[in-house]
Amino acid sequence: MNNKGFFNSSLGVDDVTTSFLDDANKLPLVISPRFDDSLEFLCRWLLANQAWVDEKMLAHGAVLIRGFQIVTPPDFERAISSVQPNLSDSYRGTSPRSVFEGTKYVFSAADVPVNYPIGQHLEMAFLKSPPRQLYFGCLKESNSAGGETSLCDFRKVYQELDPTVRLKFESKGVLYRRKHGMVGDTWTVDVGAMLSWPAMFGTPHKNEVEAICQEEDAPEVQWIGPNEDNFFQEWNDDSCQLHPVTKEKVWFNHAQV
Repeated sequence: MNNKGFFNSSLGVDDVTTSFLDDANKLPLVISPRFDDSLEFLCRWLLANQAWVDEKMLAHGAVLIRGFQIVTPPDFERAISSVQPNLSDSYRGTSPRSVFEGTKYVFSAADVPVNYPIGQHLEMAFLKSPPRQLYFGCLKESNSAGGETSLCDFRKVYQELDPTVRLKFESKGVLYRRKHGMVGDTWTVDVGAMLSWPAMFGTPHKNEVEAICQEEDAPEVQWIGPNEDNFFQEWNDDSCQLHPVTKEKVWFNHAQV
């Protein structure tokens, strides 16, 4: 399918194919090749159509790009950098992750067996400044059950919640308790317990961790346990937020994980 160069000057929306996985559900919008499936075309097309892609992500909640020649993690990083040049490699989430060789911003989704269930959630919703956009890539199809990235519109979750339950959460908020050991657990189904605090913050020094948390306006750190080497935070937070662009109410918390 690669007709690289034939439509080399075309960078409009009409030069890709758009569709939906399910006509009854507009999440996500699917973008696939029409004339040229090369990585070079995709990067140029994304760069030229950043505003349109952002608009569609906002309207549909997610965009799925498939069928192009994205083979390696560096390919994936190059493609994503074309649509979002301001990527971040800062991770304060709850799962152990590893950066892929040859990249700065591409990490494994979670360093756990593929059959481990990870509940539907909003990525790092408990942070003061959670990421506005996330980019997932599947470069190798799973040979076993599991491994899917599930998508959910949490604007609809807020709208469809029982009003009584919603009001209770909005009035009381969500109480978070976060604990990480000096060494992550190995034999556990608790994915969060697998992540050690030195791995999460990139340092084994408690004073540096405290300084990072203070800089990020995170809750105060407590050191608990017999050796006072277990990282612990506790705080109350909102269960819902206003969407930063549309101002719609969004179910926005980490309670279900």
